[in-house]
Amino acid sequence: MPRSIAHQTNLEALRKEAKRLRKAVAAGEPDAITRFRLAFPKNDPTVGLRQAQHTIAREYGFASWAALKQEIEDRNRSHEERVRLFLEKSVHRYGTDPNTGKWGDYEPDGPARGALAARLLARHPEIGRQDIHTAVAAHDLDAVHTFLTKDPRLANDQHPFDGWTPLLRLAYARLPIEAVERNAIAIATLLLDAGADPNAGCFDHTGGFTALTGVIGEGEAGQSPHPLAESLARLLVARGADPLDGQALYNTSLGGDVTVWLDFMWAETAKRGQTVRWSEPNPNLTGRPLDYLLGNAVANLHVTRTAWLLAHGADANTVNAYTKLPVITHAAIAGRQDIVDLLIDHGAPAPRLSDEEAFVAAAAQGDLAGVRERTTTHPGLLRQPHAMIAAIHRRQLEVVNLLLDLGMSPDIGDAQNYRALHHAADCGAVEIAKLLIDQGAEIDPFETRYGGSPLSHANYHRRSEVVALLTPISRNFRALCFAGAIDRVRALLKEDPNSANREDRPGEPALFCLPDDEERALEMAELLLSFGANPRARNPLGQTPADAARKRGLDDAADLLAEADESHQTTSS
Repeated sequence: MPRSIAHQTNLEALRKEAKRLRKAVAAGEPDAITRFRLAFPKNDPTVGLRQAQHTIAREYGFASWAALKQEIEDRNRSHEERVRLFLEKSVHRYGTDPNTGKWGDYEPDGPARGALAARLLARHPEIGRQDIHTAVAAHDLDAVHTFLTKDPRLANDQHPFDGWTPLLRLAYARLPIEAVERNAIAIATLLLDAGADPNAGCFDHTGGFTALTGVIGEGEAGQSPHPLAESLARLLVARGADPLDGQALYNTSLGGDVTVWLDFMWAETAKRGQTVRWSEPNPNLTGRPLDYLLGNAVANLHVTRTAWLLAHGADANTVNAYTKLPVITHAAIAGRQDIVDLLIDHGAPAPRLSDEEAFVAAAAQGDLAGVRERTTTHPGLLRQPHAMIAAIHRRQLEVVNLLLDLGMSPDIGDAQNYRALHHAADCGAVEIAKLLIDQGAEIDPFETRYGGSPLSHANYHRRSEVVALLTPISRNFRALCFAGAIDRVRALLKEDPNSANREDRPGEPALFCLPDDEERALEMAELLLSFGANPRARNPLGQTPADAARKRGLDDAADLLAEADESHQTTSS
């Protein structure tokens, strides 16, 4: 029979029990070995902390330690903690930490956040009736109506946790529950009827992220739109929201080659006689909306958006806001004659490319004859990286092969040592990465822009195929640890046990580079410690490995590292 979780059961006690079980198995105690064999009947009775935790989880009837941990954590949270977690996870936050108000290091938006919030709500439905904010996030129409009937001023209430109003919370909410599609429009109407400000903003002092921004979604992390995005957008604009939403224009310019939201915003500004605003500076964009968006459209090779913007008055002679190159030069270098023709039809002069730009254009187009011809005339072009970069990002495998055959180095890179293999890792061009490696590319060069190797870049961009290609051959300890490449790290440690304290980045030995997955992080920490990794090391922030792991939510690894730190200190003294 499975063990029962008692009221007093807590995670700390279970962690200590797992440590005792591990030591008892190591000491050969028969009862401990029997417990372990019941959980792992085919395993040799050599158990680490990870296996001991799994044993206990299975004794409680859970498939994994993570599942048991989640159950215990939820049971031990106070009501206030559940409410706070629900408010935090139920919405897109665009990289801004609600606890600090700072942008950059917060977890990315994604389905797992909404799923956690929905799970909390299902297990604790009282959360949705805590206040106007939780009622809105839970899409509880009756509860919202009750709160507003008692006090209509709540429609503009700013929650002390994050400063958001209920309407903003509704716009950014992404819970996988039926009530969203059933009640979102009705709740938005109730809030607006009670006087909710449709132009209120969140995240920063500019107020650029509005309710309209939220329902439209998209952006640098490809945030999902609200399931009722179009209906909610029409309601918000009908009730006073500014239809020319600069942040939403930016966000959608990073997505696909579609004009749905351009059509919507143009039509709504036209109704108000305000289309001139598309040609005036916008505080949330760099310059005039039409011209700024044209720069993004051409850079992203969006022919449909390019045609739309030109038809609505964008200047075909404009320059890209970031590169400062004429947009027609971007199109020509990318080999997109269709976009070049559009721009010429709207008044741009025919592009005059330099020899190097023409070479890059030929590579981007897959023009093998053009590439060969230009290198014959100008062999020095083979020492410039831009054609290789263009071919990699356009997946032009034959062009890359030709460039290598013509003499371009597989290690071609820029002044910051950002090499061809880095670019292949960035965009997930695994076949090109294989070719570069076969032609002798260095596996672990470090670029100086971010301090990363190709494997570091593949990890960051979650290019799993490139990660799988590089881990068996990389010696970049830091990146291998982040990748959770246990077998490869073990092999390198056997070659050189001193690698356990190696610093591929100053002040950051391997114990600071555990993978995000909690179980693999624990396994990696155990492996590194077994080869002498120093648990008392300090990073440039003054943190120990245990401190850094706990800050990342890797509590089990943090406990192991803290225990090793204490043991190391005792031994030293």
